[in-house]
Amino acid sequence: RDRGYGVINTIAPSPLDAKEIWAGSDTGLIHVTQDGGTTWTNVTPPGMTSWSKVALIEASRFDLGTAYVAADRHELDDQAPYLYITHDYGKKWKLSVDGIGPKSFTNCVREDLTNKDLLFAGTELGIYVSFNGGDHWQPLQMNLPVTSVRDIAVHGDDLIVATHGRSLWIMDDISPLREVAEAAKADGPYFYNPGATLR
Repeated sequence: RDRGYGVINTIAPSPLDAKEIWAGSDTGLIHVTQDGGTTWTNVTPPGMTSWSKVALIEASRFDLGTAYVAADRHELDDQAPYLYITHDYGKKWKLSVDGIGPKSFTNCVREDLTNKDLLFAGTELGIYVSFNGGDHWQPLQMNLPVTSVRDIAVHGDDLIVATHGRSLWIMDDISPLREVAEAAKADGPYFYNPGATLR
């Protein structure tokens, strides 16, 4: 019992392959199966220590073997964010926290529906966005209260945020966010394509 309570905290089936399933525990362990659960492989990142809670795993809807992991260690008085990314079924992991506040421990991470480089991370102190696949993060707070973001969902063109004690928030039409990286490369004026609007 030196590694937590042994609870599977998150299960993430791949949208691309029913046989690829990820599982994370409150004991800091991550396992993946590529054969529908017949065999499992421990692919825990080297930096994940005892009592780390794997809060959420997001299996990519674009690439097999790619997964995003949000973990937290606040029960060990470690408020730092821990976001890990793998592109090879967990053989190698990258710690992806550049730009996230040093005391904003992470609760969730989600991938956009249409742009695989657009990621959203929910932390104890708000929400962050990455336009380059997790290489760098920046706040997406706007008028959202500084509060614990427990989960995020992308529904069509809307971003839905579930907080702890401060209700549900929806950012309408995130279609411009999907084009930020492309717009930054433009030599001249760039015209964004707004999402469909219903009356």
